Amino acid sequence: MAVVAEKLSQEVQTILEKRIADNQLTLPPPPAVVTKTMALLRDPSFTPKDATPLIERDSVLAARVLRAANSVQHGGMERAKSLPQALTRLGIEKLKATLIEVSAHRLFESRDQRIADATRGLWEHSLAVAMLSRDVAALSGQTETEAAYLAGLLHDIGKPVVAWLLLEAEKSVVGTRTNVWIDPDVWIDVINRTHRPVGVILATKWGLPESVSAAIADCAEYNGGDRLNVANCVRFANALAKREGIYVGKVDQSDCDALVMIGRSLLGIDDSVLQRLSGGLAERVKTLMV
Repeated sequence: MAVVAEKLSQEVQTILEKRIADNQLTLPPPPAVVTKTMALLRDPSFTPKDATPLIERDSVLAARVLRAANSVQHGGMERAKSLPQALTRLGIEKLKATLIEVSAHRLFESRDQRIADATRGLWEHSLAVAMLSRDVAALSGQTETEAAYLAGLLHDIGKPVVAWLLLEAEKSVVGTRTNVWIDPDVWIDVINRTHRPVGVILATKWGLPESVSAAIADCAEYNGGDRLNVANCVRFANALAKREGIYVGKVDQSDCDALVMIGRSLLGIDDSVLQRLSGGLAERVKTLMV
């Protein structure tokens, strides 16, 4: 099975590289409301509540904004009851993160049930890594906390794109027959091996900060020379989420433990902080899945 996955991964990687080089890799743009709101954000005179007329057109986005404004990070404050109030409370950086979260979530949602089933777990994992990355960045004194959140959220964003590419290839191989051309475990393995370049391209296309694109590209390995960078936060968060069982695919537990240990050393995470980060993680993620 591993040989099949490796061979297929090489073929998929070749296809991806050619499509990227030829600018023929079809990547979905953010929703129109998100694109227009992001354009508003570039105006120096912009204030968050200026986005009200746009965001109220999209009920899903408006609900996400209200939920973000009333999150635990604003504990102790009266709940925001209107969209202008929620936007003011969020501020520009958290509004940006919310806009990208909505865009990313829609990419993980597919009309094809097989992709939808597979990517639901990927989205759950991405939310866990995003939350942990932001918390780790803040606890480590990193100033780019929202960049860490976005990098964590998007570190696997290439996976649904590769899943779609595999499904497209499958249809050309088996046509309308009901049999599946590859084992589901191989399907997941191929996605895990080939998704990262797509994630970098997508982050660049969406105009995200360089630190986000760099973290998606570099979070596979720790950087000992720049201990507190965003990529290290994402790498540690990814390992911790896997250790807590929030992941799709096979997990090498000893490898996860080693990555958590190395990350703790680089980022200065002690036992009490680790417990705070991992405690109730699954429940926190579930509240964001609604």
